[in-house]
Amino acid sequence: MDRETASSETPLRSLSLSRRAHEFVAHELLVLILSGRFRPGDRLPPERALATEFGVSRPTVRQAVGVLAAHGLVEARIGSGTFVVGTPSDGELSLEAAQGVTDVMEARLVFEVGAVRLAARRAYRSREELDLVGAIVESLEQVEDAGSFPVEIDMTFHRALVRLSDNTHLEALLAPFWKTIASTVAAAADGVWTTDDTARVATQHRAVFEALRAGDAELAGFEMERHLRTELARLSAATGSDGPPARFFA
Repeated sequence: MDRETASSETPLRSLSLSRRAHEFVAHELLVLILSGRFRPGDRLPPERALATEFGVSRPTVRQAVGVLAAHGLVEARIGSGTFVVGTPSDGELSLEAAQGVTDVMEARLVFEVGAVRLAARRAYRSREELDLVGAIVESLEQVEDAGSFPVEIDMTFHRALVRLSDNTHLEALLAPFWKTIASTVAAAADGVWTTDDTARVATQHRAVFEALRAGDAELAGFEMERHLRTELARLSAATGSDGPPARFFA
């Protein structure tokens, strides 16, 4: 048995009585990865250093790292340490010039507002997935390069909401579209994104998350529609595209 005592877990209890220690550590590490503190290719601090920083045992750190490894975020390399190998965005963005920002954003209004309503009704089924969304929200609030469009964090947030709907058919149906969405929106934001834009999106993501956590489907749908329509209006103005469509949700 590890000599580190259970008392080393005590600080975590004051932070969250309902969250197990390794979930807390995994959450905090995910925030650091998504916010850019640790980037793909970076080596995580040694296990002992992480245990000291978070006030937990080394087995707890090992378990937390295992959670991230299972999601393809980190990789343990024998004799070298544990390295960040990716983010939950699954793959590289398309390098093709993006077009049709209005069409893309209109499509998102159609399927993402409905998806987030469904997610709000079902979020209670998976605390782990809901915690993941919370970590993604925090990562945008703490992002280091706030002057550039945070495409990876943004797409990770929206994909996580679809997963939270707990509908595998819906998730599979939308899977091919995320790269197109990411490349289109990122291209439209290129050169015109500001720190104020990042702060606004972070606030809107937080509003959607809080509605999800409250299980309020109508509020979640409202906040998502407001978020997407705000971004469509801003991107349309920046690219000279048509403005946002008339509201078409009952």
